[in-house]
Formats: sequence, C-alpha cells, structure tokens
Amino acid sequence: MKWCLLTVLIMFTSLTGCDNHLYTQFFRNPYVVEIVELKTLESNQWYEFKTKAKAINREESIIIAFKGSNAGELDSYIRGSDENFKGGESIYLSTLFPGEEIKFELIVVDTNGIEYEFEATGQAGGVLFHSKNNSLKMGSVVQFVRIKSNLKHQDVKITWISRTGK
Repeated sequence: MKWCLLTVLIMFTSLTGCDNHLYTQFFRNPYVVEIVELKTLESNQWYEFKTKAKAINREESIIIAFKGSNAGELDSYIRGSDENFKGGESIYLSTLFPGEEIKFELIVVDTNGIEYEFEATGQAGGVLFHSKNNSLKMGSVVQFVRIKSNLKHQDVKITWISRTGK
C-alpha cells in the first residue's frame, strides 16, 4: 500500500510539476513560447512583437523558421573567423534564395527597457539566435522582440526557447 501511494504521489508531482519553473530547470525541459507566426515578413522593414516570454533558465535563444529554412534547404558557414571559429559572422544560404545571403537583425527588449542584441549562431529548424554581448538575467521578462531581414520571407515562425544549458 505504501508503494502504491508513493507511486501515485510521484506521478502527481511529475504531472503538476511540468508548469513549474524549478521543475523545468531541474529536469532540463525547455520553456518554449511561440512569439508569432506571419504569412510574410517584408525585406528591410522593422517588425515589433509584444510578448511575455521569460528568461527562466541559463540559455536563451530564438529560432526564426521560414519557407526555405527546412533541413536540406538551409545551409550556413562562418566567414571571417579565426582557426577556432571565433570572431566570424554566420552566413545563411537557402535553395529558395539562390545567390543571396540571408541576414536578420534581432533585438530583444525586457520589461526594464534594456535592449539585447541577438546574433545568428546556428541552425535548428531555422536560424538560431543567441544574445550577442550580454545575456538576460534569469527571471527577466521579455516585453518586445524586434526583427528585420534583408530578404522577403514567407511562412515565418518566431519561437523563444529558454534551456538549462549544459
């Protein structure tokens, strides 16, 4: 009987803990917020999206997925880096935009009005961004995400992800 009660208690804790930030942090479940889905993102135009995403873990990232960013369509390389791949700029190419480099500018603003510039650092079902110079403090709330691209994109999805990291 004790084992049965203990098992039920553990299952209940696991189910109710999924929305708890401490549970997320300890069990490495990412905190994911869908910021926006757009049909079209026009080129060379700033967009601003209001959100209440939280920096609840150690690693904050944003993924911008769009038509042409699926595996096999999107490629990237680092230009201008040293032998340890430091100091360079990530360049993104898509089969949907032959001969064109894909560039995004991305700024995150917290509820205190502090701006954080994010830079493209990799691929994860789209272009992956991390904070360029300083990261958001744990517990910060993101008020706005501002984005601009050099190209017109279709079917854009912007996602905030907070992970515990390594």
